Amino acid sequence: MSDQTSSNIVDQAVLHFTLGEEQKAETLLLNYTNLHPQDLDAWRALSEIRLARKDMCGAEQACRKALSINGDDLASTVSLARILVAQGDKEGAEEASAKARILGWKDELAQEGDNP
Repeated sequence: MSDQTSSNIVDQAVLHFTLGEEQKAETLLLNYTNLHPQDLDAWRALSEIRLARKDMCGAEQACRKALSINGDDLASTVSLARILVAQGDKEGAEEASAKARILGWKDELAQEGDNP
């Protein structure tokens, strides 16, 4: 599996998940992240699959791992807010949501700067 790219693995996992093969999708991503522990996309996908499966603890762990790789990742920050809302952590969700808004604004400003 080490010769496969992150994009291929994530695409395969999404396909398995879409086909109702949730455990297969999760196992594929877990095996991949064991070999590539710094792969942001794979951790993001694992977090989303676990969230959809209502595995809130697992979703939060995967999401926090993604954020440990890139603390300014907008998608992971939004996911963390969603996970914390589902867990009833209002304060944590508000903090993550506020950070997501700031990251979103930074992204918008950067895009505006690229298009004079």
